[in-house]
Amino acid sequence: MAIALDFSLSFWLNCLTKNKEVTAMTIEKAQKDFDELIEKNGFTLAGYTSDIGNPIYHRVWRRTVQVAWQGEQEDTLEVRILLSYGYPLVVVKRNGRQDPKFIRDYSSPKRAMNAIREIVRFAGFEW
Repeated sequence: MAIALDFSLSFWLNCLTKNKEVTAMTIEKAQKDFDELIEKNGFTLAGYTSDIGNPIYHRVWRRTVQVAWQGEQEDTLEVRILLSYGYPLVVVKRNGRQDPKFIRDYSSPKRAMNAIREIVRFAGFEW
Protein backbone atom coordinates (compact mmCIF):
# COMPACT_ATOMS: atom_id res chain seq x y z
CA MET A 1 0.00 0.00 0.00
CA ALA A 2 2.86 2.37 0.85
CA ILE A 3 4.47 1.69 -2.52
CA ALA A 4 1.25 2.59 -4.34
CA LEU A 5 0.93 5.83 -2.35
CA ASP A 6 4.56 6.72 -3.01
CA PHE A 7 4.08 6.11 -6.73
CA SER A 8 0.89 8.17 -6.96
CA LEU A 9 2.42 10.97 -4.88
CA SER A 10 5.54 11.10 -7.05
CA PHE A 11 3.34 10.96 -10.17
CA TRP A 12 1.30 14.00 -9.04
CA LEU A 13 4.40 15.92 -7.96
CA ASN A 14 5.94 15.25 -11.36
CA CYS A 15 2.76 16.50 -13.10
CA LEU A 16 2.70 19.66 -10.97
CA THR A 17 6.35 20.38 -11.71
CA LYS A 18 5.79 19.96 -15.44
CA ASN A 19 2.74 22.29 -15.29
CA LYS A 20 4.82 24.96 -13.55
CA GLU A 21 7.52 24.64 -16.22
CA VAL A 22 4.94 24.89 -19.02
CA THR A 23 3.33 27.93 -17.35
CA ALA A 24 6.70 29.62 -16.92
CA MET A 25 7.57 29.01 -20.57
CA THR A 26 4.18 30.32 -21.65
CA ILE A 27 4.59 33.54 -19.64
CA GLU A 28 8.13 34.01 -20.96
CA LYS A 29 6.95 33.48 -24.55
CA ALA A 30 4.02 35.86 -24.04
CA GLN A 31 6.40 38.51 -22.63
CA LYS A 32 8.75 38.11 -25.59
CA ASP A 33 5.89 38.32 -28.13
CA PHE A 34 4.41 41.28 -26.26
CA ASP A 35 7.70 43.22 -26.29
CA GLU A 36 8.16 42.60 -30.03
CA LEU A 37 4.62 43.72 -30.87
CA ILE A 38 4.82 46.82 -28.66
CA GLU A 39 8.02 47.95 -30.35
CA LYS A 40 6.78 47.08 -33.86
CA ASN A 41 3.44 48.93 -33.51
CA GLY A 42 4.65 52.24 -32.08
CA PHE A 43 3.54 51.96 -28.46
CA THR A 44 5.59 53.83 -25.84
CA LEU A 45 5.86 53.68 -22.06
CA ALA A 46 3.07 55.68 -20.46
CA GLY A 47 5.27 56.63 -17.52
CA TYR A 48 3.46 54.65 -14.84
CA THR A 49 2.89 51.06 -13.82
CA SER A 50 0.02 48.83 -12.75
CA ASP A 51 -0.73 47.95 -9.14
CA ILE A 52 1.65 44.99 -9.31
CA GLY A 53 4.45 46.89 -11.05
CA ASN A 54 3.92 45.92 -14.69
CA PRO A 55 4.76 48.74 -17.13
CA ILE A 56 1.85 50.28 -19.03
CA TYR A 57 2.31 51.18 -22.69
CA HIS A 58 0.14 53.54 -24.70
CA ARG A 59 -0.42 55.04 -28.11
CA VAL A 60 -2.55 58.06 -29.03
CA TRP A 61 -4.27 58.75 -32.35
CA ARG A 62 -5.50 62.28 -33.20
CA ARG A 63 -7.58 63.74 -36.02
CA THR A 64 -9.59 66.87 -36.73
CA VAL A 65 -13.32 66.39 -37.32
CA GLN A 66 -16.15 68.68 -38.33
CA VAL A 67 -18.91 68.88 -35.74
CA ALA A 68 -22.29 70.35 -36.71
CA TRP A 69 -22.81 73.85 -35.22
CA GLN A 70 -19.46 73.56 -33.44
CA GLY A 71 -16.87 73.65 -36.25
CA GLU A 72 -13.60 71.77 -36.14
CA GLN A 73 -12.65 69.78 -33.06
CA GLU A 74 -9.87 67.38 -32.21
CA ASP A 75 -10.86 63.74 -31.81
CA THR A 76 -8.47 61.50 -29.84
CA LEU A 77 -8.22 57.81 -29.16
CA GLU A 78 -5.79 56.46 -26.59
CA VAL A 79 -5.07 52.76 -26.16
CA ARG A 80 -3.27 51.49 -23.06
CA ILE A 81 -1.94 47.96 -22.82
CA LEU A 82 -0.09 45.93 -20.23
CA LEU A 83 0.86 42.31 -19.78
CA SER A 84 -0.36 40.66 -16.58
CA TYR A 85 0.65 37.05 -15.92
CA GLY A 86 0.91 36.36 -19.65
CA TYR A 87 -2.43 37.95 -20.59
CA PRO A 88 -2.60 41.36 -22.29
CA LEU A 89 -5.06 43.82 -20.74
CA VAL A 90 -6.32 46.67 -22.94
CA VAL A 91 -8.06 49.94 -22.02
CA VAL A 92 -9.39 52.41 -24.62
CA LYS A 93 -10.04 56.11 -23.97
CA ARG A 94 -12.00 58.22 -26.46
CA ASN A 95 -11.57 62.00 -26.09
CA GLY A 96 -10.18 61.53 -22.59
CA ARG A 97 -13.12 59.46 -21.36
CA GLN A 98 -12.77 55.84 -20.42
CA ASP A 99 -15.66 53.42 -20.39
CA PRO A 100 -15.42 51.80 -16.93
CA LYS A 101 -16.61 48.50 -18.39
CA PHE A 102 -14.04 48.53 -21.18
CA ILE A 103 -11.09 46.61 -19.82
CA ARG A 104 -10.45 43.70 -22.11
CA ASP A 105 -8.16 40.75 -21.70
CA TYR A 106 -6.92 38.62 -24.56
CA SER A 107 -5.42 35.15 -24.74
CA SER A 108 -2.25 36.26 -26.53
CA PRO A 109 -0.40 39.48 -27.40
CA LYS A 110 -0.99 38.90 -31.12
CA ARG A 111 -4.76 38.65 -30.63
CA ALA A 112 -4.70 41.80 -28.50
CA MET A 113 -2.82 43.74 -31.19
CA ASN A 114 -5.21 42.53 -33.91
CA ALA A 115 -8.16 43.61 -31.77
CA ILE A 116 -6.59 47.04 -31.11
CA ARG A 117 -6.03 47.48 -34.84
CA GLU A 118 -9.72 46.77 -35.51
CA ILE A 119 -10.86 49.08 -32.69
CA VAL A 120 -8.75 51.91 -34.13
CA ARG A 121 -10.04 51.35 -37.66
CA PHE A 122 -13.66 51.08 -36.50
CA ALA A 123 -13.27 54.39 -34.64
CA GLY A 124 -12.24 56.02 -37.93
CA PHE A 125 -8.53 56.52 -37.25
CA GLU A 126 -5.59 55.51 -39.45
CA TRP A 127 -3.30 52.78 -38.11
